[in-house]
Amino acid sequence: MAKEVDYLIVGGGVTGRLLQIELMKRGLKALVFDKLDKNHSTQVAAGLVNPVVGKFFTVGWRAEEFFPSLAQYYRAIEHKLNASFFKEKPMKRIIANAGEQNIWLSKAHLSKYVDFCSFKQEKIKGLNTDWGVLQILQSGEMNTHSFLEACNANLPSIFESFDASQLDIEQKKYHMFSYRNIIFCEGYESINNPFFKDYLSIIPTKGELLEICAEGIPDDCIYLGAVFLQPKGKNRWTVGATYEKNQTSLEPTDMMKSDLETKLNKLIRVPYSITKHYCGIRPASIDRKPLMGKHPTIDSMYTMNGMGSKAISMVPLLAQEMVNYMEHHIPLSEEINLNRFF
Repeated sequence: MAKEVDYLIVGGGVTGRLLQIELMKRGLKALVFDKLDKNHSTQVAAGLVNPVVGKFFTVGWRAEEFFPSLAQYYRAIEHKLNASFFKEKPMKRIIANAGEQNIWLSKAHLSKYVDFCSFKQEKIKGLNTDWGVLQILQSGEMNTHSFLEACNANLPSIFESFDASQLDIEQKKYHMFSYRNIIFCEGYESINNPFFKDYLSIIPTKGELLEICAEGIPDDCIYLGAVFLQPKGKNRWTVGATYEKNQTSLEPTDMMKSDLETKLNKLIRVPYSITKHYCGIRPASIDRKPLMGKHPTIDSMYTMNGMGSKAISMVPLLAQEMVNYMEHHIPLSEEINLNRFF
């Protein structure tokens, strides 16, 4: 006899798991299919939560909605899963040169920055801060390994690859499971999904990172610049990340390693040694907005994708909007509805 669930979720990264948690919070049965040894963007992600992004000091899309309640949201999930994986963490954006300083000064008077950052001249041991520092507010980090481990241990899961050829969309069955709806949260691997590959404008974006050992830098916050510098304890730091569109190779390259070193050398003023070089693939979209919604011809089939490197900050609210759409037919914003591309 088939086991009945309300939702089958294909993909157990940040997006799939937070969506599962939202569904279960509303009393719905949600089962995640995922293979543990997949190269999730989640598994290699730095897990940074940062509302001010890019070289032009842009306040992120919908930041005023996403960020204020994040810490409280994740504390509730930590309690539910009996785990610890999220913390509020100060960030300092290092202004690199006179050009960047001028860009900031041209924007500093805007009210939208008040809740998210403030400027000061500050000397930080081991770093080049000659042009000033932005203190980023409402920032934090997730230990994505700990998050996934807690979800895998506590939430309904099947740890195997999902075989789309075995899905019976007419009977709404997959192997021994019958479902009311199925939702794909596969990240960049959706480019191979037979149901959505012609409708999702996903751009696989490879990101390479370094782990270094460097002494003498205060480790009480995360530093941002041409690269980020994230403390990992015992003088270890994560450095990242590169962005290569339409790259799906899971092998790090000497070229991107050199690029990271060049940018790091402009930020750091102490000796360091590289101890690790690795990569992951992010799911980005053409317009850098999430891709969410219903399949154009299969009523019981949905997707939630395209979060890029921002899933940790965006999905808590977007998962609520997605469930409201699927369960209560509350329309998704045109900015995120995947039907904007067809």
